[in-house]
Amino acid sequence: MFCAHINPTTRKEQSVKEHLHSVSKMSMEYGAKISLGATAELIGMLHDMGKQTDKFNSYIHYSATNPSDKSLRGSIDHSTAGAKFIYDNFYHTKDPYQKFTAQLISLAICSHHGGLIDCLDLNGMDRFTDRMNKDKDFLYEEALSNYRLEFSEMKHLNDLFNKSKEEIKAILTKVNKIDGSAKFGQFAAGMLEKYLFSCVIDADRYDTYLFMEGKESKQNIDKSDLWNELADVLEVKLKSYPKSGKIDLLREEVSIACKNFGENKTGIYQLAVPTGGGKTLSSLRYALQHAKKFNKERVFYIIPFTTIIDQNAKDIKDILGREDIILEHHSNLVVDNDQEEYKLLTERWDSPIVLTTMVQFLDTLFSGGTQGVRRMHNLTNSIIIFDEIQAIPIKCINMFNSAINFLSNICNATIILCTATQPLLSTTEMPLKLSENPNIIPDMHEKFEQFKRVNLIDKRTTEGYSAASLKDFVLDTMERVESVLIIVNTKNTAKEVFNELKKANADLPPEKQYAVFHLSTGMCPSHRMKILKEMRTKLGHERVICISTQLIEAGVNISFGSAIRSLAGLDSIAQAAGRCNRHGETTCSDVYIVNIEGESVNRLVDIKEGQECTRRVLDEFKENPKSFDHDLLSPKAMNQYYQYYFHNRSAEMNYTLAKPNDDKSMYDLLSGNKEAFNAFNSRNGYKSELMLRQAFKTAGSNFQVIDQNTTGVIVPYGRGKTLITLINGACNLSELKEYLKEAQQFSVNLFETDKRKLEEIGGIVGLKDGAIFAIRDGFYEDDVGVTFENAPMEFYNY
Repeated sequence: MFCAHINPTTRKEQSVKEHLHSVSKMSMEYGAKISLGATAELIGMLHDMGKQTDKFNSYIHYSATNPSDKSLRGSIDHSTAGAKFIYDNFYHTKDPYQKFTAQLISLAICSHHGGLIDCLDLNGMDRFTDRMNKDKDFLYEEALSNYRLEFSEMKHLNDLFNKSKEEIKAILTKVNKIDGSAKFGQFAAGMLEKYLFSCVIDADRYDTYLFMEGKESKQNIDKSDLWNELADVLEVKLKSYPKSGKIDLLREEVSIACKNFGENKTGIYQLAVPTGGGKTLSSLRYALQHAKKFNKERVFYIIPFTTIIDQNAKDIKDILGREDIILEHHSNLVVDNDQEEYKLLTERWDSPIVLTTMVQFLDTLFSGGTQGVRRMHNLTNSIIIFDEIQAIPIKCINMFNSAINFLSNICNATIILCTATQPLLSTTEMPLKLSENPNIIPDMHEKFEQFKRVNLIDKRTTEGYSAASLKDFVLDTMERVESVLIIVNTKNTAKEVFNELKKANADLPPEKQYAVFHLSTGMCPSHRMKILKEMRTKLGHERVICISTQLIEAGVNISFGSAIRSLAGLDSIAQAAGRCNRHGETTCSDVYIVNIEGESVNRLVDIKEGQECTRRVLDEFKENPKSFDHDLLSPKAMNQYYQYYFHNRSAEMNYTLAKPNDDKSMYDLLSGNKEAFNAFNSRNGYKSELMLRQAFKTAGSNFQVIDQNTTGVIVPYGRGKTLITLINGACNLSELKEYLKEAQQFSVNLFETDKRKLEEIGGIVGLKDGAIFAIRDGFYEDDVGVTFENAPMEFYNY
């Protein structure tokens, strides 16, 4: 018997044969969701053929008895053998469907250990063919011979391949109907590869996890019963809500329209509702109705900021009363490194309702390695609700559009784009293919007029406001209202204004003093929720001022008497306005636009470009307010803003790579890889015959949703302190998985520069041999969250 894994506790061995059967079965189930059952099964059956050698058998036994010796890890190539079997037997043909199918399968198998490899790299070198023809440390003949002895299904492999070819042919026909262009066809072929890769990676990791932990696979939930139960609970809850005021009645109209729209077939739709229009519950009502009607697997909420997850998850859990079926996935707390045992803990997105960020969603589709991609297949036959879709990074737009077209048309996912400020995604070079009659709320313009609760007032000055003069403006505004929200563009500005307001507050007579709050992305979700809860209890009863970065401006259910927004994109300003007079407490409240002296946004390109386009709209509004329906927040104003913004940035939408490769785009790397194709042809004097040319590895390692990489770290706030100790103590993988899930509430995402800064001053500690990071005590404060100042030199030993 050749051994695949050894349980560290029981010393029980799992044979390669057992592992391959389990993985192929699971992989087949995942592939079958988009009619690729045979293809995914074949990949599963062959992915670990390379473990059928004496050398690997010796290695696995040595590693089990010497767990601290990591020197041999990754030294034996066990992932090429199965790929070469397909390559040798099926790739060399004139039949394009057979050749394409063979490359798809071989590529998924040979890449399953470290992530999808480049087919052609940036220099036009054929990495795929090189990998298939490698001869060092490979032991292919031995692996194949032993595989044949242990498996009697060799004919079954041929039959599976023939079925697989027909499956792929049918999928490509569907792809061609979505968009007949070669560019989209090649991109979709890459998505198909990633989907198959997702099936085998998740099956492989999950089967290994179950064996190593001595667990049984989770029982599948009857989704039909679940959706009916949840829909009934939601309907009862909605009936109990007040419907007395104008805003209440308008929200109910939106909610009913969403429920009725749930009867429409799978597609790509828009939910354009003014801020404060009750999007979260209305979209949930839609989702449950649609899931019931069309037997959907999951509901995803994809959210731009982790702060909105905090509130939306709490709202949904409170209403549905089923915390057990809802997953909040803020960040990856396990680093994607060589430590195989911790890779088993990567979040799978297998809960019925998943709330996660746009960063995690895009990483799942486009990042390299094996960590994020394992989740992709769970997007199939789901409802994916994008909350505040306008926050999508401009560089990702064409990749996002094409991926969504693939997910909807090939993976049967229903897509809902939610926002008060719909970007023009169907007008780009690679347009989003909206369904016929895509608007869930048909009388959008009328609804925006009915929901009007604020006046947007341009208060920019020639010099701009200093922190001190902004403080004066805030206090002057507080003479007319009981609460003010100030939203600025940078954490430093927020801190400066917060300190000015704290000082000024101390000098005021007691009757004019206010509660002053500060919100920052340097705070963990649990901390932010505590501050928001405290603020809500005081609003309407005490004088309140809150200073925040943009994290509060989308999706946070809170209402102030007035708001002040530092100049930004008009979409951001509209979102900020949604935190003012949210429930129609007064007839109309004032929201002010200000410009802040010294607020440097040169490195915040999205904000800087948004500011320029907003300036144009503000100046045009002064000249001719009638053309914007006398309202800076009208759909006409927003449409004009997006026309400027998308026109100015259209060249960026394919994701230009960083220097020295800024003549190439990520979209091209993941589709035709034209430059590399031409380089190959020039060097060799003939054309590459590869069907898939994508530079998957290069694209994956260069892909960043935001321009700086971030790392999820656990902070010593509240229960976070205990979790840090528990995680770094003696715990098995099951316990660690539970601790990490809970730690999402006590984590922050650090930019690479901030992480390095903290490392230099001893503010970060590595847990589990550096697979997980935590902030040390003394580097986290109640006012600001993570801090780099006044940290003590003596630390707790975690």
